[in-house]
Amino acid sequence: MTRLLFSINPDAALDAELQRLSALPPLLPFSAPLREFVADFSRRVFALPQLRQHPELATLGHWFRGAAVNQLSQRIGTHPTELDLARGLIFHLAPANVDVLFAYAWLMSVLSGNTNVARLSQKQSTQRDALVSILHDMQREGLHSRVLERAVLLTYPHDDSITTAISRHCHARIIWGGDATVAKIRSLPISPLAVELAFPDRFGIAVMRAAALTEGSDADLQELARRFCNDVLWFGQQACSSPRTLYWVGDESGIAAAKARFWPAVRMQAATLEDEPAALMARVTDANLLAATGHGVRSADSIGLYPLRLDAMRADGGIREIQSGHGLVVEIDLPALDALAAQLDDRDQTLVQHGFTTSALRDFLCGLGNRAIDRVVPFGRALDFHPVWDGTDLLDVLTRKITLPANLSR
Repeated sequence: MTRLLFSINPDAALDAELQRLSALPPLLPFSAPLREFVADFSRRVFALPQLRQHPELATLGHWFRGAAVNQLSQRIGTHPTELDLARGLIFHLAPANVDVLFAYAWLMSVLSGNTNVARLSQKQSTQRDALVSILHDMQREGLHSRVLERAVLLTYPHDDSITTAISRHCHARIIWGGDATVAKIRSLPISPLAVELAFPDRFGIAVMRAAALTEGSDADLQELARRFCNDVLWFGQQACSSPRTLYWVGDESGIAAAKARFWPAVRMQAATLEDEPAALMARVTDANLLAATGHGVRSADSIGLYPLRLDAMRADGGIREIQSGHGLVVEIDLPALDALAAQLDDRDQTLVQHGFTTSALRDFLCGLGNRAIDRVVPFGRALDFHPVWDGTDLLDVLTRKITLPANLSR
């Protein structure tokens, strides 16, 4: 059963809503009504009572503050012989594992002038409900009517007929989900003129130059440990960019000294975060499964510690598929950064790093023999959103370019 989470016509049938949205003209990208809506949305996010318990909401609000929107707008309209206009009707299929992720692409699509249909997970979510409540408050106050009439947020059980009905109306389909979800939805027909963008299963990894850690001050260490916990422990390592593997680069004695200094600081930071019994069970189960399936891991910790460390000689995609997160970190020692290349595959998305120069990272990336790594960030920034995601500029999908003659008279 389809349930409309937000629409200006909450009792309307889905077919009627799709017809209504299809008849609405797009708005000009980054025009005043769109900027005003997003600015108000951002302000209201910061006023949510759930903000303290869910800091990812604050991150969302900050990402769409006025200065950030101005910077985002500079990514389009950069060529005098091109005119950027809205793509049309965008169909978003949101992920279930990170509740607020849909809002980034959705708000970018709003700013691009599109009409939008977003299918959200059926899982109960405090964060999702808080964001949807903002739209209802705006409607109740009679604000941003030109933007709100172009938005439908809904949820429904996995149903090919509903997904197909929406897909036939859309000009772009954006899929967030696991490999099986992406493959299933890609098998469903879409309008011939529509484009499709999929974000399937990806992995995050971390790499640390051991000498950089041992040379840092105690204050630097505590900040690094805090950032590491943000990257690894938020969302239970369920985000595609959350590192599940930590590679140490250096000689044997240097790596041992770095670990001896690093992990007590991490434990101190992790003690302030909730460790749910289900998470403990999941990581212990995964640790035993990895040991039983011949991946050559051994526990570096007491089994009840949080996060739980496993030592391994190698951690490729096979380990990352079994390792479901929840505070389980596999560690591998490497003599040099270029030794990491052989352990990466196409699904490795985010490289979280500490201690390496830009030049060293560029040389490493240019030497990869596959399409691994789409973003490199410092510790603490793994979960940050960026308009270029998985190597694709989202604004290129959310807008279309009209080519113009070069030498028209003014």
